[in-house]
Amino acid sequence: MPRLADLIKEEIKTNGPITFARFMEQALYHPELGYYTSPGTQIGRTGDFYTAPTVSPLFGAVLARQFHEMWRLAGCPSSWALVEYGPGTGVLARDITSAVYRNHPEFRTALDYYLIEISPALRKCQQNELNHRAPAGAVFKWVNNLADIDPAGIEGGCVFANELVDAFPVHLVEMGSTGLQELYVNLDSTAGFTFVAGPLSSADLANYFDMQNITLASGQKAEVNLQARKWLAEVAASLRQGFLLTVDYGATTAELYVPQRFNGTLRCFHKHRLVEDPFINIGRQDITAHVNFAALALWGEQLGLQKLGLVTQPQFLLNLGILDVLRRQEDFTYNPEIAKITSAIKQLVLPGGMGGIFKVLALSKGFDPVPSLSGFKRKLSV
Repeated sequence: MPRLADLIKEEIKTNGPITFARFMEQALYHPELGYYTSPGTQIGRTGDFYTAPTVSPLFGAVLARQFHEMWRLAGCPSSWALVEYGPGTGVLARDITSAVYRNHPEFRTALDYYLIEISPALRKCQQNELNHRAPAGAVFKWVNNLADIDPAGIEGGCVFANELVDAFPVHLVEMGSTGLQELYVNLDSTAGFTFVAGPLSSADLANYFDMQNITLASGQKAEVNLQARKWLAEVAASLRQGFLLTVDYGATTAELYVPQRFNGTLRCFHKHRLVEDPFINIGRQDITAHVNFAALALWGEQLGLQKLGLVTQPQFLLNLGILDVLRRQEDFTYNPEIAKITSAIKQLVLPGGMGGIFKVLALSKGFDPVPSLSGFKRKLSV
């Protein structure tokens, strides 16, 4: 089987320079050789990055509290669709359903859990995890898209994603002397990958900055995640009444275009190490960029979704009572299990851990008045 780098080079030789979004799409999602679609472990201690569910089941248990409240705000319907995009190893689905079965028995009977996963390898991993470690009686259904759940639209449910949007392919742009231009991937004289500037491949790239009233400085680079808008449009079209919850690392418009991020936020990760060059380890390293939560909220409102709020991950977890488990400890004697939980909470909510840069965005559709969620007290400006 040819190397993925060679396949991308052949595409460039045949068709000319490609957008970085196309390069990133191939590097991450090529059907046989992409980072997320080929066999292998990318998540956790043996992979390239940690996610909150791999740190502790507490993350899923807190999410279960928020989903239970959403269901109650919707009037406790007899059927409630919980749809997880990009379920990773299946650990989060396991932890959420375990908490629902343990703490919310009335919600349990209404819950229909759906997983949307494009990687055959990860789908197999999820099925193995949930078949062996999910609570007895829990039923999980794998679908290819939201239309597979109900072509007429989901009437009552929540679509959610943990660390999904940061992995969508992004376009790279730079402010040149004559205006905004796009950075394409080309081949140099030694047949290596290189960037070359050219005209914008889509007017949506300029519109992205116009809608936020942003003008890049001369020479400044940035990423534009047009795939995120396409995803939001799919959710908005498929959700008749319900919620969208997005957990990811990123920033708001005011935070993204500061001098410290003059060269953008594109990063690669290989074996838990930061890699600056996206043109090495192709198909074997993660490529990611900060999520622009302000753009997500603006796009969502354009598509008919109601903005409920944006909070940091630590604030979200604290709002929903992640510290309750420690308050139940009645004495101060050393307990290995409590020590493990305390360590996990520190990693999830304290600066320097996972919580420092992660944020949670909630949108809704079909509610009048717009509901208020417990996880979104002390909201950020967006």
